[in-house]
Amino acid sequence: MKFYTIKLPRFLGGIVKAMLGTFTKDS
Repeated sequence: MKFYTIKLPRFLGGIVKAMLGTFTKDS
């Protein structure tokens, strides 16, 4: 469980960063 709590937020953070990057590029 500890492994997931450490790994998941970082993974989600990367997705959010990528999405924000594409949004800023489009606009």
